[in-house]
Amino acid sequence: MTEIRSQAPTASSLIAEERHDSELFRVYAAILDGITDHILLPGNKLTESELCRQMACSRNTVRSALSLLAHDKIVDLQPNRGAFVHVPDLKETRDVFNTRIEMESMILDMLADLPDLEARLQPLYAMIEQEENASAQGDRVGWNRLSNAFHVELARLLDNAVLFNIINTLCARSSLIVAVFDTKRQEKRSINTHTHAEHREILDLLLAGKRNRVIKIMRKHLGACVERLEKRFETIND
Repeated sequence: MTEIRSQAPTASSLIAEERHDSELFRVYAAILDGITDHILLPGNKLTESELCRQMACSRNTVRSALSLLAHDKIVDLQPNRGAFVHVPDLKETRDVFNTRIEMESMILDMLADLPDLEARLQPLYAMIEQEENASAQGDRVGWNRLSNAFHVELARLLDNAVLFNIINTLCARSSLIVAVFDTKRQEKRSINTHTHAEHREILDLLLAGKRNRVIKIMRKHLGACVERLEKRFETIND
């Protein structure tokens, strides 16, 4: 399990490489990965002094990192109370996933026109194999990282930095949303064992030139996530 997790890309590792060497990014990345890996849970308070101690950095660096995370809707900064891991509600859940549906449908439509698509997709097929192994071994952190990375890496193939950053942020927020519902249910988190099969079908259809079909499958794939989360929300509030 540890080996798969170590191979799975963290949310922060998918961000533009030019930011990786800064001290601010190091702290930002550590907090972001703690949240997207569901270690720092929604509603948890992020104490500046504790973060400084854990990360051996200045208070100014922590404050700047929390400010960036607040801008990305991953952290909430509350006056006179401090910083807390953001807690998305049902409306935000729908907004995030519906935006992803439209954006990722557009991405597939653009990818279908690439002349060297087969070569570009090979690393994603390898990622799906890792996702399948993580699922089989019950490695939820590794599976969650790989599942999110699949969608982010699809966007990266277009070499459009603006589009890539939007999808990366949306996927990070999606992971936080899933953590909210898992936490509220207070039960063992399960892994969606169908995800890797659906990801493979998306790549196969894309390679086969089935433009309309692959977009339909992606919309169904993400739409099913919304439906599951809506049902969980209803259960929580019954």
